[in-house]
Amino acid sequence: MRKMTLTFCIVALWVFLSGLSAGSDFADTLISYSGPFGSYPYDQPGAVLGPPTPYVRDTGKNFPVSLVYGAWNVTPEGGRTVLTLGFGSEVIVGFNHIIADDINNPHGIDFIVFSNTFFERQWSGANDYLTPTTDMNSVYLTHPASINDEWVTVSVAQDPNGPWFTFPEGIVAGGLFPTQAFAWDSVSRQWGKPLDFLRPVDPTLTLADFAGLSVPEAIALYDGSAGGAGFDLQWLDPNDYDALRIDPETGRRWFKYVKLTSDEWGEVDAIADVAACGDYKHPFPPGDIDRDCRVDLADFAVLAENWMTCTWNCDP
Repeated sequence: MRKMTLTFCIVALWVFLSGLSAGSDFADTLISYSGPFGSYPYDQPGAVLGPPTPYVRDTGKNFPVSLVYGAWNVTPEGGRTVLTLGFGSEVIVGFNHIIADDINNPHGIDFIVFSNTFFERQWSGANDYLTPTTDMNSVYLTHPASINDEWVTVSVAQDPNGPWFTFPEGIVAGGLFPTQAFAWDSVSRQWGKPLDFLRPVDPTLTLADFAGLSVPEAIALYDGSAGGAGFDLQWLDPNDYDALRIDPETGRRWFKYVKLTSDEWGEVDAIADVAACGDYKHPFPPGDIDRDCRVDLADFAVLAENWMTCTWNCDP
């Protein structure tokens, strides 16, 4: 009997821990779509699902996606990289969990849309072309900085049928910040570890901050992020933001579906939920009573004030 109880407890613990980490950090469900879309290989709406593209295949070589070399063509395995949305096209995708307006998200950004934009770079001659082994220490962005951008309008909803809440004009995917899949090692002069697709770039940075920088200097401004256009639910029109229902468990407004539309031509690679302490996949640490993602004296103070009080048989 005791052995069965122990087994049950182990299984229950495994289920609980599995539930904490279940789900995908990226949009994983294609709800609906309507073209026109691009020609092969940019014609598959499913290309928007899953994580962003880290490598592409071109001229028989694998190129890492960087802020001066956007995702295009196909992956090294021959898969699709991005979807091209034509004039009037639409794609609706969903997450398998809600995405909240989370106060713990870095820079307040709630989700990130990745495209295939890239910074224009300075050219030094007719044969100045990027290769997988180009020394990025010697590659510089233009001054003033310029991006090959393609804007895509982004809307969110709590139900796949709407109502939809669209981010205001100017807050779009396909501008700042181009995808940067890997760190750069300036000493060994080669690509390093993967950067974080779930961490947004500081939204206060502007195009002017990148003017004339070398690629490693520009990557440093990303501060560990892999780029992408960040979106904060609080950037919605105030009436739209207030119309979002509140999650009773967290007390935060949320969404689960994203609609992408284009009035011209634009590409989308992926959509990510920003990772933060206390979200669906990264629970608060044990003992974090005040939910600030740290276990410190402040938590002990809350414990002492609210729990360490005699409530029965208290006479000395």
